[in-house]
Amino acid sequence: MKFFAATILLAGSFGWVYAAPITPDLSAVKPGPISVVSSNRALSVIWSDAANHHWATEFSLDSTKSLITSISVDGRNIVTQAKPYYRCTTGKRSGGWDAFFDFPPANAAGTRQFLQEFHPTKAVAQTVGNRVEVTFDGLKLGIFSGSLRYTFYPGTPLIQQEAVVSTKEPDTAYYYDAGLEMTADEDRKAGLNMASHISYYDTDGKLQEITPPYGSDRHTLKVHYRVVAARMGAGSIAVFPPPHRYFFARDYTTNQGYLWYSSWRGRVGLGVQQYPDDDTAIDPWMNAPPDSRQEMSLFLLPGAEDSSATLKNVLAYTHSDRFVHLDGFVTFEPHWHLAYTVQAMEKGLDWQPPFKPVMEAMGIDSAMIMDFHAGDGHPDDLTDVRFHELDEYYKACRAQSDSHFLLIPSEEADVYLGGHWGLVFPHPVYWQEDRKPDQPFKSIDERYGEVYRVNNADDMWKMINAEGGFAYQTHPRTKGSTGYPDKILNTSYFRDRSYMGTGWKAMPSDLSSPRLGERAFKTIDDVNNLGFHKYMIGEVDVFQISAEDELYGHMNINYLHLSDLPSFDHYDDIFKSIEKGDDFITTGEILLPSTSMSPEGDRSARVRARISSTFPLRIAELVWGDGNNTHQQIIDLESTFSFDDHEYSWLVETPGWKWARFAVWDVAGDGAFTNPIWHDSKLAMICNPQSTEWKFSNDQEGLSLK
Repeated sequence: MKFFAATILLAGSFGWVYAAPITPDLSAVKPGPISVVSSNRALSVIWSDAANHHWATEFSLDSTKSLITSISVDGRNIVTQAKPYYRCTTGKRSGGWDAFFDFPPANAAGTRQFLQEFHPTKAVAQTVGNRVEVTFDGLKLGIFSGSLRYTFYPGTPLIQQEAVVSTKEPDTAYYYDAGLEMTADEDRKAGLNMASHISYYDTDGKLQEITPPYGSDRHTLKVHYRVVAARMGAGSIAVFPPPHRYFFARDYTTNQGYLWYSSWRGRVGLGVQQYPDDDTAIDPWMNAPPDSRQEMSLFLLPGAEDSSATLKNVLAYTHSDRFVHLDGFVTFEPHWHLAYTVQAMEKGLDWQPPFKPVMEAMGIDSAMIMDFHAGDGHPDDLTDVRFHELDEYYKACRAQSDSHFLLIPSEEADVYLGGHWGLVFPHPVYWQEDRKPDQPFKSIDERYGEVYRVNNADDMWKMINAEGGFAYQTHPRTKGSTGYPDKILNTSYFRDRSYMGTGWKAMPSDLSSPRLGERAFKTIDDVNNLGFHKYMIGEVDVFQISAEDELYGHMNINYLHLSDLPSFDHYDDIFKSIEKGDDFITTGEILLPSTSMSPEGDRSARVRARISSTFPLRIAELVWGDGNNTHQQIIDLESTFSFDDHEYSWLVETPGWKWARFAVWDVAGDGAFTNPIWHDSKLAMICNPQSTEWKFSNDQEGLSLK
């Protein structure tokens, strides 16, 4: 009896600790489109959407109960008794934060997996711009600790759920699963069965609605558009991850099943999930430097309509995974390893490769593929086999090109110039990567005409200059370009204008940053601070793809200022456009139909931009260099709305600036940004927002910008 009593007392004491009321703090809430009220038992957030529906989310201030008491529209509950769900898997980095060829499960330290522990004692509500954040303390995910934050946006029912956490441990790599578990008593049926309605788009893009099987399992879903929804209460709710930020870089975009659902004994769960590997032993996961505030985000979109309507509303945030057409622009994406040529040689030029309809459906006007890399073809062959494959390469790309789609042949070389680098010629060029002692650098072949055999950097660049070729450093400072372009900065070829610059891709992943692709930005900024005039080229860098892949999450694209898509015989117009620097790069959710940047005096720059966006925006930034250091001016955009199209003008102090670039980032981590301009060239971008025609003035010798 004494032991039993002690047990009861101990259990009671723990219950008392964890059952402490949650203390609300509303002191930082300001009057605005979103209001917050609290009582002894609840904290409520109240707002309206663009259709004038009235929304309310009520949080319980009793830590023994479900955190979200209800999400309602016009007084009718959609979600009741909901709990957030988080699970985190951690490991150790082996090669530094920028390493791609890393695999945390192979580290001797092993991996660990943690479910959330959540014991809130405080709820702080604050107005941030036109938004309201409600933050609960007491969240622990194994080695991570911090808070749980919900952000509400005026004019939309969109709610952002984030675990905002940090760790003290060094070299941490991780990924996370997240979700929301809700009461669904109306779905209960006899025999402990559930009649829930789960909706999603299958990998063919077709709407599916299923009734879950019996069981407590979390069921994996391979879906299109990264979203799953459920019928709930007076409407429905969908959950989805940030479209790009959630996906760390991989060579393959196979759909591993990133969504999940559960339905068991009166509760329904919806969420997102990641996987530790794809059986390639290359999976770098996400970075968590010590004390960095990682934002593990999930979006909730409740709707007053049925699940199919709510799913369609989610699709609008990514334009249904399509890069939309802008008058006066052509979309361009390089760096695809599709092994197309060897397949076309086997199947014939009439064969349509599976990647073409995928690219066209995504709104890719022109793609530059890089065959003969990592095992396909014979790039190091010194016989006619190499020339024959190059000849077939050009023929095959011409066969897939038409007035609506342009396929450009190029290669990712790894010889002589340092690291990996993209190489493209404006016409067929036949070359080999080495030559025998008795062979000349250039000769005439009876079948292929002029051919080259190169065996050093001077040969390579002489050929590139002779044939009007272009080069750029692919994935700088990581993968096969680790240490580059830093090691070739003093070479004559890197200083040549035909070495256009460096690639940009969202790699590696660090969810403490509001932006993507920090490595690539730092590279171009460092290079241009040394006096170079180099540009970024958005690149995808993936291998063979299919319509079922989760490709969009890994994508970015270049919007080039061209009135029409060039023909195959004039695809060098693509690279002439890149040389002008009048493009922008985007993940797709933010567009820059017109931008201008020009000096005002010696210490300031005027930035004007028309910004079209789907998610609410977070920041804009002007980044500039003075020849020694890189500086930035962050511009708060936390009063913007969903599905906005607005013109802005800012005067930014930029003392000593030699170059500058402009970027915009939204609350999901999606972005759009320009390439740099240079003060010493007196380059000023001037655009007419009505026609989105861009003009350039430049007095630097050797540049022809019109």
